[in-house]
Amino acid sequence: MPNDIDALKGIIQNLYSKLSWAEEKIRALELRYFGRRSEKYSPEEDKQNRLFDEAEAHADESAPCVVETVAVQSHARKRRGRKPKADNLPVREEIHELAEAERVCPCCGEARPEIGEERSSEYDLVPAHVVKIVHVRKKYGPCSCEGFRAAGKPDVVAAAGPGKIVPGSDFTNRTIAFFLTAKYQDAIPFYRMEKMLGRSGLVVSRAGLCKLAVSAGRAIGDLIERMNRDIAASPVMLMDETTVQVLKEGADPPGKKSYMWVAVGFREGKPIHRFAYHPSRSGSFADELVKGFSGYLQTDGYSGYDHLEGRKDLVHVGCFAHIRRKFVEAWETAGRTGPAKEAVDLIARIYAAESNLRGKLEAGAMDAEQFRALRAVALAPIFEELRAWLLSKSYQAAPQSKLGMAVSYAQKVFDRAIRFVDHPLLTPDTNRVENAIRPFVVGRKNWLFSGSPGGAHASAGLYSLIETAKANGHEPYAYLCHLFDTLPNCSTDAEREALLPYRLDPSSYRVNAV
Repeated sequence: MPNDIDALKGIIQNLYSKLSWAEEKIRALELRYFGRRSEKYSPEEDKQNRLFDEAEAHADESAPCVVETVAVQSHARKRRGRKPKADNLPVREEIHELAEAERVCPCCGEARPEIGEERSSEYDLVPAHVVKIVHVRKKYGPCSCEGFRAAGKPDVVAAAGPGKIVPGSDFTNRTIAFFLTAKYQDAIPFYRMEKMLGRSGLVVSRAGLCKLAVSAGRAIGDLIERMNRDIAASPVMLMDETTVQVLKEGADPPGKKSYMWVAVGFREGKPIHRFAYHPSRSGSFADELVKGFSGYLQTDGYSGYDHLEGRKDLVHVGCFAHIRRKFVEAWETAGRTGPAKEAVDLIARIYAAESNLRGKLEAGAMDAEQFRALRAVALAPIFEELRAWLLSKSYQAAPQSKLGMAVSYAQKVFDRAIRFVDHPLLTPDTNRVENAIRPFVVGRKNWLFSGSPGGAHASAGLYSLIETAKANGHEPYAYLCHLFDTLPNCSTDAEREALLPYRLDPSSYRVNAV
């Protein structure tokens, strides 16, 4: 009889585990299809559980590390009324006067004196209009003097025309900059642009716009090569990848997934965003991207990066955002109960200390080396507490459960994730490179695919230039206009390098509105 009871208990426990696992899967599916996407909590749900709070209400007061808090200003009421418009807009005054007959005094017949004026303003958006510009290049023949032939000069000379980023194109540099900004910054696909331009009286095909993009991508090839060299010399590199569909990728079927890879590096502290297309997610292409690079490489937990651990010239750094994400998922699928919240709170303390110290670094209260040393000291106790928590939960959580999988993943990448404390340019996560890749993902939802590998490579180069320009304070359209007007006239490498977004001061040029 005792053996039968023990067997029944084992069966019940096994069924209970299967039921819990099935319920967890159902909740995970509900969250996937019907739940919210954001990982943030509203103030009502958890006022002290935001990633970058300076203090954590749920932190263990007996913990050896005390996270320093800072005073913040009280809430400021928003100013009511209309938001101010840009100050650099062209202004046209329109004078409104009474007719002479209306200004005549009804008594004496003299004109009334002007005593002042009332001013009001409004903004007029001029729809896109097309202007045909005809460049007339004057030609000059030989001089009739006796010594002209002996001088060895050509018989005919002509005035130079405008330098064009795409020689022979029907469009001005500024118009090409508009096309590319609309697609790569504003995510307007070329087939929509074709219709929009047609309404303005400009007939241009989708294929023609694609050819312009490819030609512009080739024209900036030298700049992209210089960006590659600068990012390889960076002490820190972040890397991520996302899918893209290319219709004519060799013998592969049109639906096959290809990948857009993104690397973020720095030159003298200024960010460089480099996009690169490849038809696969193979780790061998990651090797190609880090060729010539030595330093700290920060990535997510994708296994294609694991083999880089063997390189002696690389320090592979992990990502706490991906660790946290799995514990948030475990907590959500458990109905916002259970021990997963404890891991989220511990990781929040890491971010709180990071935010506090980095704020002082950016305010100039400490230099980079002091920041690195203080951060390592402040975070060491939290790391040890989290490591001990993971070890204890590894014996308690079922391996197939969301919590068990989160614990297993965190233990696998933990030693890699804590390495961010070794360099001041590193942060606890890869959010910087994920933010860099987001404009591409938004655009992909609109244009869906690239027609050919050539188009994908051109897009990678243009995204690299535009996103790097944005990261360094440039307005994308203004930067492309300046670049396209200046680059064709550059004759030296130094002149070309000066046009790189992280070398060029955004205030050093101005693009006319007309």
